[in-house]
Amino acid sequence: MERHAGSDAKGDCRVTARASDRRTVRVTTKSPELLEPGIRSVCCEVLDALGAERVEIDVEDAGSLDYVLRARVEAAVREVTGTGTDRHGGGDGGVSRRRSSRDRPRRSRLYVPGNHPRLLVGLETHGADCVLIDLEDSVPHGEKRAARILVKHLLSAVAFPEEVWVRINPLDAGGADDLDEVLQGHPHGVCLPKSESADAVQELVRALEARERALGRQPGSTWIMPIVETARGVLRCDEVAAADERVVMLAFGAEDYMRDVGARRTQESLLFARSRIVAAARAAGIQASDTVYGEGADEAGLAVEAAHARDLGFDGKGAIHPRQIAAIHRAFSPTKEELAWAEAIVEAARRAEEEGIGAVSVDGRMVDAPVVERARRWIRYAARLSRGEGD
Repeated sequence: MERHAGSDAKGDCRVTARASDRRTVRVTTKSPELLEPGIRSVCCEVLDALGAERVEIDVEDAGSLDYVLRARVEAAVREVTGTGTDRHGGGDGGVSRRRSSRDRPRRSRLYVPGNHPRLLVGLETHGADCVLIDLEDSVPHGEKRAARILVKHLLSAVAFPEEVWVRINPLDAGGADDLDEVLQGHPHGVCLPKSESADAVQELVRALEARERALGRQPGSTWIMPIVETARGVLRCDEVAAADERVVMLAFGAEDYMRDVGARRTQESLLFARSRIVAAARAAGIQASDTVYGEGADEAGLAVEAAHARDLGFDGKGAIHPRQIAAIHRAFSPTKEELAWAEAIVEAARRAEEEGIGAVSVDGRMVDAPVVERARRWIRYAARLSRGEGD
């Protein structure tokens, strides 16, 4: 029996594994004198961790990083030996990742497919508030097993400066297997696609708790971001948002929603779903994130849609390319004028309180308690952003 993992694409490697009466590692690389000893050493470390003695592997390297090589060797060898996640080839450990705060700024969530090593390289450097590694829609069915192993090793190897999340598949369609692998790399959170009920969220909560305990971690240490992307999900998003304390953000997926309801994508056709999602998030005391903007090169269109989403009450927006992040951050960050307004409101309220005045006016506009609280929230939010403190 012979099994393969990886590809000959730049930044990847192709590993072929087969059963044998002894361990053998053969390496093909463009610079054998320079690279072969290191590649062979990494392969042997993975084989040791898997307890794989009676196996031979051929590695055709195309410039893969160590974590990619580890993932490809593990995926191929486990297919041959039947080794489960209890022997995972060194995915656990590595980077220490502390829990993020539930209300940290999440202006952008950058989607990246979890099966392409070249797209994963440097993922942590793009400046997104949330990096969201996808194992669902962007990964073909035949690549999902290898992708979840690759994502596990990426998480264990890379210290992300901001939050890193994984979008799993539905629990009954590969999501449970996704959790078995990726939680070993300790992401900050898990995105649940096509969320339509509190029961679905609570099922994920139970799955997370069981795996956190098995890994010796504090139960509750992994956040949840349900993604609402169906008509049923929109109509029941209030119960989804309030399903559990782990839920920190409700995200909108417009493309699947449009397909489900049979509508064309316009601001008008999305208004009901967007407004309902924002209201549900606010009622549950969590954040709301708008859908991605599919035209990656249209910065003007993105700016218009992001401003619209912010006006509706969203806290952030999805991105499909790193070049979209700056525009999204501008849209969901207070401007100098807005901060000046907020500071004037707070100062006027302070003076009114000192003087025992019940009502206060700023620039001819009456200011009441909700306006003052919104101004204070903007000031606190801007202070966190200026310090670069997500947590």
